[in-house]
Amino acid sequence: MEKNKQLRDAVDSNDPFVSRGHQIVTARSNSREIPTWALNRSKIQAILLCSFPKLKTDSRQRNAAARWTWVIQLYFRMGYTYTQVAEEIGSSPTKIDSVIRSIKRAAQGRSANGSGLLGRKRGRPKKRAG
Repeated sequence: MEKNKQLRDAVDSNDPFVSRGHQIVTARSNSREIPTWALNRSKIQAILLCSFPKLKTDSRQRNAAARWTWVIQLYFRMGYTYTQVAEEIGSSPTKIDSVIRSIKRAAQGRSANGSGLLGRKRGRPKKRAG
């Protein structure tokens, strides 16, 4: 009580600290546009099967696909931020940010690691005869 009285004596309501410096604002709302593929279950399934071809047999790919599905639901469909997704999943924001980047690449038809387009032949190109 005594400290509040001292503060009232020191700070006036016309003081710039009160009138301009500190304002009560609303929480930031994230109005991100939802991609069309994120609303279509068959397109999500196609992205997951393309990115994780051994989904049915390999448990590591199955766990990674489950993480991708969770991130798609929270980030793309529900509009969470990547830090909120990380908090919900129990992961680090850096990992979730890279998962989101990989999902976006896979949705564009590119390799999830950023190495190029999907479906291209691997390895060194053959020399042309000539």
